[in-house]
Amino acid sequence: MLTRFTSDYNFIADSRTGITMRWGTTLNDDPIWAPVPELADISISNHCTKGCSFCYRDSTVNHEFMSVDDYCFVLDAMYHKDLGGVFQVALGGGEPLEHPDFLRIIDETIKRNIVPNFTTNGLHLSQDICAAIRGKVGAVALSISSINELMRDHIDMLVGNGIRTNIHYVLSQENIDEAIEILSGRYNVLFQGINAIIFLTYKPAGRADKSFILQKSNTFLHFLKLINDDKLYHPKVGFDACFVPMLMHYTDIRKDLIDTCEGGFFSVYIDHKMNVSPCSFSGTRDCYSLRDYSFYDIWENIFDDFRNRHLNKCSSNCAERKNCRGCCPYYPEITVCYE
Repeated sequence: MLTRFTSDYNFIADSRTGITMRWGTTLNDDPIWAPVPELADISISNHCTKGCSFCYRDSTVNHEFMSVDDYCFVLDAMYHKDLGGVFQVALGGGEPLEHPDFLRIIDETIKRNIVPNFTTNGLHLSQDICAAIRGKVGAVALSISSINELMRDHIDMLVGNGIRTNIHYVLSQENIDEAIEILSGRYNVLFQGINAIIFLTYKPAGRADKSFILQKSNTFLHFLKLINDDKLYHPKVGFDACFVPMLMHYTDIRKDLIDTCEGGFFSVYIDHKMNVSPCSFSGTRDCYSLRDYSFYDIWENIFDDFRNRHLNKCSSNCAERKNCRGCCPYYPEITVCYE
């Protein structure tokens, strides 16, 4: 159990269940930001052999890997002398399972009492890998943009080894009809054993084509309507932070159960070259190298400007406006309800 208590930020996290709780000065207050990031999203490479057309990092077969020494430096740089380290990391790439030292990276994470999680396309999953990470990782996410990419044997390997398994489904204008089928329960049998399906908002970064950005349409509104009926689909569903404004605006989901964008406030992104930015979609914007600055100089001081800029400028007459950060600061066009 990880605990942090300050005058205006309090945090409890259970590494066994992944459940976290945060509050401000009182239980009724939300803190503005965390003195130590709760989550670090770390790209341990930019190497990937799959070549997805929508890859936001434009990953290729380039053999660009973060060294284990650099990875350890990153984790240690985020350790706060008074408050400790991050609660968990989300390892990505590129494709993390193509990193030659992937298992060492998992072990170095655990040594520091940090929970490792990772996202994979699944192509390199094996019984040996699953056995090696059993009992070590918080969760594994299989990344897909079509049901046809989901292999039942990958799910069985992970679930059979007691590994919490999620599906990361990249939601775009191109596959919104299939997403409706998912929420209608058509694939419930395929998803047996899965912890959750997380819909990730398509973003026009890297190789991603702008023409596939979600559009406000009757089809999209039908998808949103189905979210309210959780008796249809199995397992539970979730959404990335970029989708939260639309959940607040269009659905009946309890607003106290969802969080707006946390990049630069409660989470941080670090790429394979040790560049620190608020989130993985910022590109070269608000990006600072750990070779030039200490982590807490970036987090406490430099990012303060980003936090002050990231205010809700939406002009919509929305009942949830005060609870919403508005559009994505880097790709406002992906927030359908933003005005």
